[in-house]
Parts: sequence; C-alpha cells; structure tokens
Amino acid sequence: MKQWLPAAVCALGLGSTTAMAGADTVGLGNGHNGPVTVSTFGTVINSYAPVTAALAAQATSIQIGTCRGAPACFAEGDLVLVYQATGLQPVPASGSQTPIDVSNNAVGQWEFARLASVETDRLTLTEPLIHAYAANNTQVIRVPEYTRFTIQNTGSITAPAWDGTTGGFIAFLANDAVNNGGVIDTSGLGFRGGKFIAAGDDTARGCSDVDEAGPLSGARKGEGIAGASRYNAEPTGSTPGSTGRGNAANGAGGAVCFKSGGGGGGNGGAGGQGGRSDYSFDNGRDVGGRGGVELSYGDRATSDAFLRRLTFGGGGGAGYGVTEGGSGGAGGGIVFFRALQLAGSGSINASGRLGGASAEGGGGGGAGGSIYVRIVRAAACGTIAATGGLGGASDAIRVGPGGGGGAGHVLFQADPGGTCGLVATGSAPGGQKDASAPPNNDATYGATPGGTTPAAELKYGFIIPAPPVVTTPANGSFTNNVRPPITGTARPNTPVIVYLDGQEVGRVTTNAAGEYSVTPTQDLAEGAHTVIAIAAIDAVQSLNSVPDTFTVDITPPDTDVASGPERFTRARDVKFEFSASEEGVKYLCKLDDAADFTPCDPTYTFANLSEGPHKVEVYAVDRAGNRDETPYVREFQVTVADLSLLGDGIGGCSASGQDASLIALGLGALVAGLRRRRQSQTH
Repeated sequence: MKQWLPAAVCALGLGSTTAMAGADTVGLGNGHNGPVTVSTFGTVINSYAPVTAALAAQATSIQIGTCRGAPACFAEGDLVLVYQATGLQPVPASGSQTPIDVSNNAVGQWEFARLASVETDRLTLTEPLIHAYAANNTQVIRVPEYTRFTIQNTGSITAPAWDGTTGGFIAFLANDAVNNGGVIDTSGLGFRGGKFIAAGDDTARGCSDVDEAGPLSGARKGEGIAGASRYNAEPTGSTPGSTGRGNAANGAGGAVCFKSGGGGGGNGGAGGQGGRSDYSFDNGRDVGGRGGVELSYGDRATSDAFLRRLTFGGGGGAGYGVTEGGSGGAGGGIVFFRALQLAGSGSINASGRLGGASAEGGGGGGAGGSIYVRIVRAAACGTIAATGGLGGASDAIRVGPGGGGGAGHVLFQADPGGTCGLVATGSAPGGQKDASAPPNNDATYGATPGGTTPAAELKYGFIIPAPPVVTTPANGSFTNNVRPPITGTARPNTPVIVYLDGQEVGRVTTNAAGEYSVTPTQDLAEGAHTVIAIAAIDAVQSLNSVPDTFTVDITPPDTDVASGPERFTRARDVKFEFSASEEGVKYLCKLDDAADFTPCDPTYTFANLSEGPHKVEVYAVDRAGNRDETPYVREFQVTVADLSLLGDGIGGCSASGQDASLIALGLGALVAGLRRRRQSQTH
C-alpha cells in the first residue's frame, strides 16, 4: 500500500478544504423580497442590531443586542451587511489635522453575510466572515433583496439616525429596476454633532487649548470615527477630551471661550474651522473649533478601497455661548444599493446638516456621508448628493460663526448616457452681522468652508462576473508534479483568484483570450487536493468555480506476478496475470531479448513460444505516471513432453502440465533420453 509523504517534509500540507469566507458574491441579490412599492414618506426598510461581542475573522456567528428599525427584524435566509462605523485605533491626537487613510483600517469596513439561523441574541451565518470587527462599534443591517423597487413621488425611504451603536444606513438590492420618484435620504443621520450646553457664566476668557473643560471653557466636539471616548452624547455634564477646539479625527472641534464658532465635520473633504472669538470682549482671537479631517479611501488609481469602504459624515462642533449657542450639525449617513436599472427623477441624498445658528457662537456643519450606487444598465435620476452642511450663522457682530461641513464620498457606476447629477462638495461657513469683519473683510469672521472631493464614477455598467473554469489539473486526475500549473478560462482581462485546499495560492489576470495560469510556489503533499477559482471585478466576486479535485502521487508502484509459470511449462501459449500495489495501473512487458517494453494487459498471453528458456520482465506505471524502478522478472522454460510415451503419469504423479518441479525435471530428463534413442535408430 502506498505511504503518503508527511506534509512537513518541504511540502505544502494544506489540509482539507474549508468553507470559503463570505466574499461579495451576492450581485443584485436573489429577489426573495419580491416587488415593493413605497408611497409613504419616511419609510424604513432596514433592520439594525448592535454587535455586542468582538468578531474574529472566520467567525460564523454574531452576538447581537436589541433590534430596531423595520418591523421585520432578522430571519433565516436573510442577507445582512456587517458594518464597523467607528472605533479607530489608535485614537489620533486631539486637534491633529493630518488626513486619515482608512483603506486598510477596520473603520468603514463592511461585508455581506447570509443567515443560517436566528436566535434572540445570536445570528448564525452560512459562511464565515472575512474580516474581524470590534464590539459596540459594529452593527448588523438586514438588506432587503427586491425584484422591482418603486418609490412613488409621495414616498421616501430613510433610516433611524445613528445613535452610537446602530442606524444611519440604507441598504437594498434589486435584480430588476429601481424607479425612484421620491427621495432616498440619510441626510443628517450619520455621526452626531456636538450638542450645545450653555456655559452659564460669562467670566471665561482666553481659552485656546484643544481640550478645554466644558461647558465653561469649551463647547462639545462633534462625533467621528475616533469613537465614544471623544464624544459626549449626554444631555448634561462634561467628559475629558469631549470639549475644546481640537477635532477628534473627522469629528469637528467645539468652540472655546469666548463665543467662537464650532468646526465643520469631515469625511471626503475636511471640515472648515469655526469663526473667531468675540471681538469686543476677547480680542477676536483665531480659536474657533478645528474642522474634522478628511477620510481617504486610498489612491483610486492603485487601490479599490473606494469600492470597499463607507463612512458616516463627521459631526460639527458646537458653538460657544453663555446662554445660547448653536449645536453642531450631524453628518450624513450612508445610502447603498445595486440594481439592474435606475429610473425616475427622484433624488438620493446623504448630506450633512447645517450647524445651529445663534446670537452667540454658531455650530459647525456636518460633513456629507457616503453614497454607493452601482447599476448594471443605464441610470436616470435627479441629484445624487453628499454635500457638507452649512456652518451655523451668528446673529451678532463679530462673534464666531460655524465652519462649513466637508464633502462626503460618492461612488456611482452605470452605463454611459445617464442623467444623474453627482454632487460631493463642501459647504460654506456661517456668517455674522459685520460684512467687513477681519481677517478677510467679510461676514465669515475667520470661519472657513468645508473641503470638496470629486465623486468616484465608473462609466460602465456594474459587472457581475461569471465563475471561471478550471481546466488543469483535470478533475479526478493524478499527477506526479508537486507544483502542477493550475490553468483555466474566465472573462478576458479579468482578475482570477485561485484557492487550493481553501487557501489562496495566486492572483492573476486573464489574457485577451480569457486564459489564466497559476503555479503553486511550494511543493504539494501527496494526496488529494481541491482547486476553486473565482473571478473578481471591481471588488465583487463570482461564485466559486466547480470544485476540481486531483491527486498528487510521487511514489512508484510495486509490480508482482499473481499467476504464471514459475519454472517449467509444456504450454507454448503462456498466460500471466500481473498485479501491483496500486489500483488503476498500466503494465509494460518485455519478452527475452526484445528491444523495448510494450504495453500489456493485466492478464496477458505470450503466444507460440519456442521450447527452451524464456524471461518475462514487467513493470507497472500508475495513474500519475510513476514507473516501478525495478521491473519484476520471471524466468521459465517451455518443455514439450511426448504424452503418448509418458502415458497418464509417472510414478502416480500428474502429467497434466502443472509446474511440480521434481516431476518437471524428471520429464525433462526422460524426453531428452527418448530423443537420443530415436536419433540413434535413424542412423
């Protein structure tokens, strides 16, 4: 029996095939929620639950808290989206204005999963998750899968506002058309703005630190990806790090004493800075809240992270006021959908809210959120907007208005020729009553606008790739190549990912003919291996290819003779039966001094042999092409006896041609004597 080599001996011992993680293979969904028409304003179509325990990569279940949103919560077979909104680690220094690239960060990360079963506090998945997710910063969102989805002009869809654990997110799929005559809207449903809390005392002056104790010295900051440690949602009180002019990542800084403006939230563009302190009582110092920073999804030319990340707009910072002031505007939420086609004149909006106006310091505007719309065919619609919110105005002379909110992120894909207008701009700051105030002799009084970022537009239809075909090694085949090339076909010029025994072994792009080839970089262990290939286009994947299983075999078989003459035989047609240590082998034979080995069947007859000695050599070749290195050799002699002279037997022993060696030797001597006698009689 063949002994398989241990995987540890310079081999890639990949083990048995594991379940493929839940890559984005859902395309436009399965349509199991059917056609739906929305005619009511403010309709919520999603359900939400917080993730209450950390999720490791490859997790197959999710512990959840209380569900909210649509009446239908979660059910077996539902598609869900797992999304981490916040919890950036490490938390950047308060007031840092360095843009943050989240392309390789858990924040903004999302993936689909499908539910195998549902319990009150646990969801079990059909496939393991790809990524890890933090507890209490991550939510699970039920994603409806429609056929045709219609929003009438009296209707709109929205989401509950983000509350620190869930909400702020619209997501659906439609494998037919989306007809939008109304509004799809998450404006102001993202990260929360800093809530205004009155200072209650007008004695504080000269505040300038990024973290100032509130409410006397500093107003509250807006919320962002830095998380709960830098944001205070409570109606009263102050927590360290949640007040002062320093922004917390894309969450804007609050204003400080005396009567400066709050900063604007950031996302695709940075938020603007809040206006200066009170000119008459605090010398008009440049101490407005700092804007939230830009959140980058990496370089679009070299990274597909802009297809794989979604972020809420940062909240604006609150303005400073003794008795009244403006709260920061909330950032925009997220709109996510895919469809076969988009029609109608309705709008899609995920903009930030404007900052609160006040007779004292104005609040900063919230940043625009994120919009992800991918359409297979053409798209017609009204405006698709993720703009920053306007900074809050100050209804006084030379008192700080709020900074403008930064732009959000917009991803839009459809065939050319559509009519959708894409808007991702920052907004203007608020103003105050002196139209010629320093430093720019205008009403902004030092408050600045939010930054703008261009929309990401793919000017071709959303592609749902078909599964590749694996050609070699052929399914069911055997090979003695420990690094066999894996070849196949897929859509031309398409990236293909090849998995061997559940582990990725290579990524390659098909050529113009749709061909690909990947060679393992380590030796494979002897035994069975399974190849699966997927095609990947623009961060979505095909379903798995048909599994292709082959066997690596580098051990030659042992050859034997099961039956055949051992020393002597009277037959001239000599039959052999060959055997080997493996199944499915082929045999090669050579008789006597033949020049070459030739194919022979497991049961083979050498016909019309001459009298005298003969030698048969045979070796087995297994299904992988391994050849027995030492052929089996059988020597025998054909001796034809004269049965009319010998009678039925000699000394009571059989003369039937069986290979009893002593009898055969005696027969040989007797025949030789008879021949000599006949020869003497003829002379």
